[in-house]
Amino acid sequence: MTKTELKEAKEKYFQKSKMIQLLSYNSLFKETAEQQEQRIKRLLKPENYLEFFEYYFGVNSGLALADAPCAQFHLNSYLNVFKNPLIKQQRRWFRGAAKSIHTNVGNLTHLKENNEVNFALIIGRTEGHSKLLLSDLQLHLESNERYIKDFGLQMQYGSWADGQFETNDSKFFMALGLNQPFRGLRNNANRPDFASMDDLEDRKQAKNIELTKENVQKLTGDLGKAGQKGRFRQIMPNNYIVKNGIVDGYAEKYKNSPNLDISTVNLCDKDFNPSWPERYTKDECIDIVNDTDYHTSQREDFNNPVEEGKRIKAEWIHYKKTHGNQIHNGLISHWDLSYSDDGDYKAGAIVSIDKGRAHVLEIFNRQTARPVAMNMHYEWQKKYNLKGMSIISFYDATAAQKVVYEPDWLIACEENNAVDIPFPDHASGDKHDRIDATLTSAFMRGLITFDEKLKDTPDMEKALDHILSFEKGCKTPDDILDVLETCVRKGRLLFGYSQKEDSNQKPVIGKRNKKRRV
Repeated sequence: MTKTELKEAKEKYFQKSKMIQLLSYNSLFKETAEQQEQRIKRLLKPENYLEFFEYYFGVNSGLALADAPCAQFHLNSYLNVFKNPLIKQQRRWFRGAAKSIHTNVGNLTHLKENNEVNFALIIGRTEGHSKLLLSDLQLHLESNERYIKDFGLQMQYGSWADGQFETNDSKFFMALGLNQPFRGLRNNANRPDFASMDDLEDRKQAKNIELTKENVQKLTGDLGKAGQKGRFRQIMPNNYIVKNGIVDGYAEKYKNSPNLDISTVNLCDKDFNPSWPERYTKDECIDIVNDTDYHTSQREDFNNPVEEGKRIKAEWIHYKKTHGNQIHNGLISHWDLSYSDDGDYKAGAIVSIDKGRAHVLEIFNRQTARPVAMNMHYEWQKKYNLKGMSIISFYDATAAQKVVYEPDWLIACEENNAVDIPFPDHASGDKHDRIDATLTSAFMRGLITFDEKLKDTPDMEKALDHILSFEKGCKTPDDILDVLETCVRKGRLLFGYSQKEDSNQKPVIGKRNKKRRV
């Protein structure tokens, strides 16, 4: 934040502070000391959090932080936060769901007055952003006459503009940017016991894999280990706008923690019934969705971070149900392996070819060791052999790679009590040109579909990331695209490529028609 921007923010803060003070003062009403005490006691019960928020910050409080009554999901998520002092909650709420206001003001003040927080952090994408978030809290602690009447004068020293302040009840609040250090945080004997990681996700930044890993490690390591013993509530209010970013990385790091809590709230259901009916009508939801392009709406309104696709579009990806005992014209399997265990992706698939149409029955796309992929090959083989089906299988290998891979295949074959290994095969020419020529048109024309059971599986999710990121010269992994391209191209040669329903002729290779006109 530049000096000019800070000056403007301070002026804006001063004006809002005066307005809040005036409007909240005018909203005060007469009550006895006993009535006030009973009201405060009632408002501070966690099950009455919505009433607490409405009284101090809601539509009838003076200068409201919200333009509609709270929703049920605001209460449900907070109850989990209140009850679990070690919670790690992701609030994947749609854009416009009041994530920041409830996390940084409503939740935080309710915890404060219940003596459930001593040192709170508000972390923004940058230092300037975090200070502005902290200013929302200070505005009400300093100027909200309803709050001051019930809990006394709040401010002791410090200012949001300096990035920290302390209240008269010795509660400390601090703003930090994601790029600032988190280690060694302490205020007297208190370490942080509350952290809001607000809107840290950035779609462009998420493409930088190393930077994303560093940020996730900073949040789970530097910050995660900086908290107070026995109490450190961590909340991440950020809708799910991009895959493999901070939101995904944070959830992956804590996936085995009993304290991880993912709260997902979309704008509406498939019939446009709003999840926040107090604020949105069904018609308004329809207008919001129809007024936004598909990909933006999916990201911002429905926590579905689909990318537009550079060559292959998301709307070209189709699923269909496969009958368990379906007889396929031909099944082809291909594997693309790599030398390193964890660095590169191992990819494989089983594809059914029928009249030139490809239907993907199985998919494997992981960063793992080669034996894991090879064992999966034999699991698939056994599965389809039990149904009386045979698969023609290949793996990508140059002559040099065959020397490395073949011993591993033979070991996997023996361990799985199988009788054969895939054929080595390596296509010549530019790989990206082959993929573009074969797959782009096939996806566009609806000639490739995926088995419905693959939807939302980790392998399919990763495959979609790579498929939609594909373009000439792309640096994203393309192993699964190479696999699908080979299956489609070789499958059509082996099993026919006519798309006419009444014809399934296989191509005639290397033969001339003897009857010709001279």
